[in-house]
Amino acid sequence: MYIPSAQSVLTAGLALTGSLTKSRTVAEGSVLDYAVEKCKDSEGHTRCSKPFLVTKSTCYQLEWRTEGALTHTTAEVRDAGSDELVFYRDTNGDWTPEKGELVYLDFKPKIPATGNQTVHYTVRTCE
Repeated sequence: MYIPSAQSVLTAGLALTGSLTKSRTVAEGSVLDYAVEKCKDSEGHTRCSKPFLVTKSTCYQLEWRTEGALTHTTAEVRDAGSDELVFYRDTNGDWTPEKGELVYLDFKPKIPATGNQTVHYTVRTCE
């Protein structure tokens, strides 16, 4: 009689749920850009994402858009405990962390005399 290993049962279960092939939204929302470099400014506006957990060697797709006629923001992924910069992207794209950790996003305006724009963002696992 064949008795499957725990690994084969888990792999089959994940395949049936689509977890191995479908992307999953990890974080999404809207914040003001990081023109004021604090997650909460003096007026109570949120300027960075809520912290979310990333897993080592898992691919994540970062997408964002900034409201406004002439805007350009870059995404910064920061360690939620130390605020240390972990990853930086100038355009939408993929990121694979070197270690699992709790992180958050902020979005820096890159065009002089702009800022205080709303940024809509989504972080998904890659397909």
